[in-house]
Amino acid sequence: MYTPSKEELQKLIEEKDIVSKYFEIRVEEFDAQYASCSMPLTEKHRNPLGIAHGGAIFSLADMCFVTACHAAGRCCVNSQTSLSFLNKGVGDRLYAKASLLKGGSKMVVYQMAVTDSQNTLVAHGQITGYCLGTVEELMEKERLSEQNNKEA
Repeated sequence: MYTPSKEELQKLIEEKDIVSKYFEIRVEEFDAQYASCSMPLTEKHRNPLGIAHGGAIFSLADMCFVTACHAAGRCCVNSQTSLSFLNKGVGDRLYAKASLLKGGSKMVVYQMAVTDSQNTLVAHGQITGYCLGTVEELMEKERLSEQNNKEA
């Protein structure tokens, strides 16, 4: 099964995922059962109290889940999330980690953890995903779409 490189995953985020691009989410590392991503904690990531916004935390966790799925060669969408916000996110960066709990042919489950730059656990939970196909199939569809747009 095809596994994209770190550069390919980062390019996919920057070119195709407007929310992740806005939040400046970066792929840190991954393998077939794990992924980690990070994002800066700037004014656009903070709520009116000056701490990490729940929506930004959720977006980071979700993109880390997608990265982990892609790293395993799967193209999955989030079908259910349970994320508990445990502590306020402070510092200059947030980090998310996704660890595979169950990998089936159509469903996957990942344990999620989000920490801040002081290594405080900010959020913890689980994401269940529905698998639509392989990353290779997704990339081929994208290539064909780009080719068709050039010909039109």
